[in-house]
Amino acid sequence: MQSNYSPNPDSTEPVMSAAAITAAVTAMIALLVAFGLELSADQQAAILGVVAVVGPLVAGWWARRTAYAPATVARLLRR
Repeated sequence: MQSNYSPNPDSTEPVMSAAAITAAVTAMIALLVAFGLELSADQQAAILGVVAVVGPLVAGWWARRTAYAPATVARLLRR
């Protein structure tokens, strides 16, 4: 299957951006709980567990769409 994506020369550190978004979501949940969102300890653990699993999956998916291995770039340039 051929990909229709091409490298974005203006993109800088897309993987770091994805990691930052995951960290921001986790921090936002903690902040909401600290400022009165009533969640039990079990609910907090469940939410953070989902973020801990889904966050990296989404970040990896997003990073894969924006980051390219040198071999991929070389293959795209040979077209």
